[in-house]
Amino acid sequence: MGWTFVHKPHNVTTKDFLKKEFTWEREDGLYCRVLDCAIVRLCEAYLAVESGDASGPKEVFAVVCLLQYRPNDYYNFGYKDMSEDMHPYYYSCPERILRLLTPTDNASAREWRERCWEQLRERKERPRLQKGKVIQFEEPITFSSGLRESTFRIDDPRRLWVSDRHGWRYKLSRWVIERIPYRILENFPA
Repeated sequence: MGWTFVHKPHNVTTKDFLKKEFTWEREDGLYCRVLDCAIVRLCEAYLAVESGDASGPKEVFAVVCLLQYRPNDYYNFGYKDMSEDMHPYYYSCPERILRLLTPTDNASAREWRERCWEQLRERKERPRLQKGKVIQFEEPITFSSGLRESTFRIDDPRRLWVSDRHGWRYKLSRWVIERIPYRILENFPA
């Protein structure tokens, strides 16, 4: 249930490392095989893992891994793995991973999957950020400088750089975009 730190060679991608780490086969035919892996915001990995044996039914379940990188240490890569039946409180699982999962009777896994689908639906309904458009939040955002502002022009939608009506630039956190409702305007309100 804790963290595992290992040495990951620099020429091995995180996806390839996790696929190898979670793929195995025993002599009696029982196996686990990673079907797909998605890295989200460099700190979360979502894996679709197939489990079964040579003759029996197969099951595909999700594994969530939290990730840490320590480039200056020999043990430069850490992960904390949790299966979906542990109901990890991370719901950014991509749709392509969720679609690979087989039905489950586990209540925690079903609840986790529904929360992931709910977050996907919310993300799809959210207005898209476009450079030059104006974003207006329902409530003001307080920055570390003490400034409180709710309306910004989008300078870089990918990196979440915005500017206020006076030209001062700010970086919004992904948390703000995902948690505080907003609307997109053509220009600053009068």
